[in-house]
Amino acid sequence: MIKIYYRVLKVKRIFLYAILGIVILGCNQQNNDLNVRIIHDDLCIFTNKAKDYGVDDFLVHIGKVDYSKEYKSEYEKSYDNTTLPVEEKNCVPIPLNKIEKNKAYIITLSTINQTFSSNICILDKNNIFIIKKVSAGKNSCN
Repeated sequence: MIKIYYRVLKVKRIFLYAILGIVILGCNQQNNDLNVRIIHDDLCIFTNKAKDYGVDDFLVHIGKVDYSKEYKSEYEKSYDNTTLPVEEKNCVPIPLNKIEKNKAYIITLSTINQTFSSNICILDKNNIFIIKKVSAGKNSCN
């Protein structure tokens, strides 16, 4: 009888851990890709998600990718009660002159519930600027 009691208790404990794991995974913030384009003299960032998130508060910040140092934001701007940029036509501009050319950067757009980011370099090819994606874990444009 005692063995049955312990087995039932063990099954209940496993069930409880399984439920707890599902809840934690469901509440986990996901990092999503941020789309980046160059329009005129600005980087244009947007989520390209089909869902319209509507009006929200969010923060945009950029920093050089340097794994030997602590992250330091080189540009940041907060947006209050602003439509989240889901399409290129309502993108959020970042002045291109805030980014050093041929250096790896991470650009992040964060809300209370979600984070969108992209690791990029702006390459200067004879005064024509090109966006290059930087692979995860890399800190250079090569």
